Amino acid sequence: MSVSALRRLCAYENCQNPAHHDPRTGITHDYCGRYHASLAVRERGEELRPPHGPCHTCALPGCDRPVFFENGRVHEFCCRTHAHAAISQGFHPPSQRGERAESVAERCSLPGCSAPKWSDPTTGRVMDYCGRTHAQAALDRQLVPPSFEPRAQSAPEGSIYKIFRGRNVDYTVYVLNNIHPKVPGVVKQFQNSWTHETPIPRVIRVLQIRNSREVFARYENEYKPSVAARCSSGNPNEERRFHGTSLASLCKFGIDLEQPPCTDPNCSVCSIIESGFDLSRAGASGGQIMRLRYGQGTYFSQSSSKANDYAGNSERPDHSGRRTRVMFLCKVTLGRIYQTIEPQLEQQQIDQLSANYDSLLGLTHHNGGALNHPENVIYSSSAAIPSYLIVYRV
Repeated sequence: MSVSALRRLCAYENCQNPAHHDPRTGITHDYCGRYHASLAVRERGEELRPPHGPCHTCALPGCDRPVFFENGRVHEFCCRTHAHAAISQGFHPPSQRGERAESVAERCSLPGCSAPKWSDPTTGRVMDYCGRTHAQAALDRQLVPPSFEPRAQSAPEGSIYKIFRGRNVDYTVYVLNNIHPKVPGVVKQFQNSWTHETPIPRVIRVLQIRNSREVFARYENEYKPSVAARCSSGNPNEERRFHGTSLASLCKFGIDLEQPPCTDPNCSVCSIIESGFDLSRAGASGGQIMRLRYGQGTYFSQSSSKANDYAGNSERPDHSGRRTRVMFLCKVTLGRIYQTIEPQLEQQQIDQLSANYDSLLGLTHHNGGALNHPENVIYSSSAAIPSYLIVYRV
């Protein structure tokens, strides 16, 4: 921490809040608060130090003992007696426990809490949570408030239930409420493209994936423009396609809203969310290697029910015991498409096509092909990014 009277911005990337200035000591810290300081040191693989120095002395005037520190939570006072004394003497506002915020905007950002956000009496700044306990709880659950995500602030009020943040990577996942304007289009595409004879499942919720900068740039700034340059029309032929895959055995991300994305390298769902698609893992699902009809590629379909055929290893019981699965809706750059009527092609044939084509489309019986439902195959890890994770009941 540095000593300065200047009101510089918080050192945490993309945060526009002023760095915290302690009027008692005159010290201006590097971050706007302990929450962003905690995030910063975690990303560096370090642990936040316990309270130390003059900024962490009891807030009751006349007491210079260190503040109480417990399970990562830093209190304002050295003990409960001094906390009560400060409140009774008007040096500190009373607890907001039991109060209810008057609007969604004023409500604590921890899902399930209806208390008003905490307002710092020394600076007047309104925090994201009702107190440090809920700020720490959010950090432990890999949750971030909407103020952390500039893109989330433009969403209609109340349309985002919670935001998960990657543990070591800068991606986020928004759990959307049904009033979010993106939800109806995703649900409609899922329902309208269910082409199997089985009943159309009910969509339980939609999660929006905000890819890491690396994954997004690889797709949007590198791969898609390069494909557009190869296409005579200059159109990279980007489409939205479904992709079904597996969850790790202990992962219920998307189905259990209390569980953040897992870090199991065998979890295809969470790995795709974190790092995008990996061609080297093509055909690996649920610990099994599937035979690939059209070579070593990543398979998508415009049919949601076809993607469901590959989503069996994502199935989990929800809180009520009902069978629930997840699948991705992705942006896919198809570029120059090779259409085949064959039921399968060998890898050697695929390799020979790669000089003139960017993807493959397996045609259906209706179009003179061998498949019941269409499949698109890409042969580059950069040719697709996940946009939504759809949670549905089968």
